[in-house]
Amino acid sequence: MGVLLISGVVLAFLFSAIIMFKKKNRIIADNILSVWLVFLGLDYLRSYFLFVEHKMLLLGFGYTLPAIYAPLLFMYVYALTSNKPKFNMRLLNHLIPFVLINIYFLFFIYIKSPEEKQIFFYETTFSSRPVLFNFIQILMFLIYPVYIVWIYRLLKKHIKNIKHIFSCEEKIDLHWINYLLLSVSVLWVVISLIKLFSGYYDTLYYNDTLITVYYFELIIIIIIGYFGFNQGAIFMNLPGPEVQTVNNIKKYKSTGLSSEDAKLITPKVLEYMTNEKPYLDSELSLIKLAGLLYIPSHHLSQIINEQLGKNFFEFINEYRVEEVKHLMTKNKDRKYTLLSIAYDSGFNSKSTFNSIFKKYTGITPMEYMKTGVLG
Repeated sequence: MGVLLISGVVLAFLFSAIIMFKKKNRIIADNILSVWLVFLGLDYLRSYFLFVEHKMLLLGFGYTLPAIYAPLLFMYVYALTSNKPKFNMRLLNHLIPFVLINIYFLFFIYIKSPEEKQIFFYETTFSSRPVLFNFIQILMFLIYPVYIVWIYRLLKKHIKNIKHIFSCEEKIDLHWINYLLLSVSVLWVVISLIKLFSGYYDTLYYNDTLITVYYFELIIIIIIGYFGFNQGAIFMNLPGPEVQTVNNIKKYKSTGLSSEDAKLITPKVLEYMTNEKPYLDSELSLIKLAGLLYIPSHHLSQIINEQLGKNFFEFINEYRVEEVKHLMTKNKDRKYTLLSIAYDSGFNSKSTFNSIFKKYTGITPMEYMKTGVLG
């Protein structure tokens, strides 16, 4: 048990330090994640003192941690998906419950003697404890599902936004956070059920089953540390019009481009796409294509959305799928692999290629090759 808890302390603090001091091009979200990992390390340290050293130095602190874990995770995702270069100070309001609860615990628990702490935690019941303490327990129970829903909504909005700006989702869709949310949700359900059926809320006694949860938390630390270190900035150095495009993608009244003018420019855009094939660039973005066309990016977005009825992601990847189909017909001798054809058509990953191709054709690339090309 001691080795497990010390491992948690070391890994959490180590990942925090690596992200804070070793990661290149560190952004606001990285600082938030680093702080998040520090609190995870403090949780393991508290548990080590309590369960191994049998010291009550940080006893009670664990009850307040959901009020910092959930908000910090929300703030991390918000910072990643926001195109604002500075930290939104209003996000600090999410930490108010954590601060207030710890002020209450300071006078109610933290300054008490070890004997008084032991009496409160091991010799009282739910009905004999202060109403405010019980209310905090209920609040900490509910805080995770509330924030998980908020974070999921942020991610859903983010996916919608990037499809108006980027032609490829790799490394910017934050797909790994969905798995993290799933892991946290499962862990929350498991912990809640164990506490409920073990009588924990009445006795506040940690049984062996509940302690094994630390193994799963250790896995979460590793996941967050690894993916957090490798996660780069998504919206960086976007000039004013592009920022407006991200935030108000379908509000074109103030763009200065009338619907009539948009109709006139649309054929030129389509002609450029056919003749120059800019979609072969796997990192093509709305901003980059607008530069090639010498038109403002918010005008190009308006044309794609209003005149063609698509977002930028759909617009570009339809061309890539058609390019794949064209190259397949020239590859009847199977000189090139499907993956090499996908890369030559502008895709930059096998999984994205397969999913997009099937979305637009209804069959997999291999099925299309066999039925549509080779007969």
